[in-house]
Amino acid sequence: MRKNPSLAGRAVLAVVLMLGFYLLALGICVTLALLLWADVQAGRVHPKLWIVAAVTIGVVAWSVWPRAAKFPDPGIRLREDEQPALWKLVRQVAQAAGQEPPRELFLVGDVNAFVAERDSRMGFGGTRILGIGLPLLQVLSVPQLKSVLAHEFGHFHGGDTRLGPFVYRTRDAIGRTVVNFQKAGSLMGKPFEWYGRLFLRATFAISRAQEFAADALAVRLVGREPVQTSLRLTSEVAPLFDHYVRGEYLPVLNRNVRPPLAGGFALFLASRAIRELQVQVREEAMQAKGNPYDSHPPLAERLAAAAAVERPGSEPASGPPAIGLLRNLDALEAKLLAFQTGAEEVARLPAGPWHEVAVPALLAGWSAFVDQHGRKLPALRVADLAAQKGRLAELAAAVDPQVPEEERRGFGAWVLGVLLGVALHRAGWAVETGPGDPAYVVRGEVRLEPMAIGRSLAGGTLTEEGWAAECARHGIGDLVLAGPDLPSG
Repeated sequence: MRKNPSLAGRAVLAVVLMLGFYLLALGICVTLALLLWADVQAGRVHPKLWIVAAVTIGVVAWSVWPRAAKFPDPGIRLREDEQPALWKLVRQVAQAAGQEPPRELFLVGDVNAFVAERDSRMGFGGTRILGIGLPLLQVLSVPQLKSVLAHEFGHFHGGDTRLGPFVYRTRDAIGRTVVNFQKAGSLMGKPFEWYGRLFLRATFAISRAQEFAADALAVRLVGREPVQTSLRLTSEVAPLFDHYVRGEYLPVLNRNVRPPLAGGFALFLASRAIRELQVQVREEAMQAKGNPYDSHPPLAERLAAAAAVERPGSEPASGPPAIGLLRNLDALEAKLLAFQTGAEEVARLPAGPWHEVAVPALLAGWSAFVDQHGRKLPALRVADLAAQKGRLAELAAAVDPQVPEEERRGFGAWVLGVLLGVALHRAGWAVETGPGDPAYVVRGEVRLEPMAIGRSLAGGTLTEEGWAAECARHGIGDLVLAGPDLPSG
């Protein structure tokens, strides 16, 4: 297939810029070598010139010398005989794009999809690979996934995977050169800093043009609606996935149980607090402005460009969940977690639904904290909680003297929340929580949120009178909250 002239133009510009960098490096070294030769011919030696020349030539030679490119497995390999439905879709989209399908397909652990030519020699040869993120499969429909795949095959279509090694290696060489000159304390690195800024601005502009071209191909092959909705979803949930993993998933995994990774992310996104946060992330993404050093255009520009593509495909965005294309999801998640953590034993942890593993993990953490710190605090009953407004910093310091002073009130409120949650649980209240949801203690129709009660105390909205009435209503005022008489778990 004949390349679009703009794509060929981008390739030529990238090669010219790459050659320009190496010519700059060679020119500086040759100039210094000629100065040294002239110095010798004149029968005199200027030590400063020789030192500068030696340092400069050495730094340049060391920095621009090509390094062997390493491309380890980015995730777990998905074999076609084990995942036929996903491979079938990949092959269909590759054929529609007029491209050879990838030789290898990887499942990766982030909200991302990418293509590359692995082990190529400066863009030639190599093995075509495709990586697809597990959380991306969780949030997209099959038509939306098709649009993402079409976008990625657009990079093969435009020759971007051949252009990439030239650009990336030159960026690395420029970066090494600048850093090494800074370490050497030499001003000779200034020309490389100036050229580096030019190179980055130009090549990132090329990268943004490649994204627009890949989006356009996806619109023509699949449809405008799948492309636009998948772009929005990806921009919204990508930052939330890291929050989910760090704040929700790992604390449970560290308790030696393995809840479902993808299914938990769906629960996380469905929680009310996270839905509100997702709206905020969406608005921020739509308002974001680009800068010359962005590799991807702003979301609003990509959506507008997709809307302007002529002869779009006709598929709707709705359809069956893309995660349904995977077989043996639990086993895949176990392998992926073992790959990401580097610990094979993670794959052997007992697995279970979120509602069965999250609450015991949360209670184990709360109970361990109370057993470690509760008895060294002043004697308190649940009825005394609201009277601790002025002692939050003191409570925090008693638990952990290393907490910064400006954070002590908030930490003290958290401590009281944990103490309250454990006291109520040990008195027979149930605990309910899920990914993205706060922890509640529940008895019948009554639901209390211990951490919110602690925050309201720190914020001044929890009064002693109001709390006394709450304690009397539920008969919890005499429960031991902290002190020497605190019962053990």
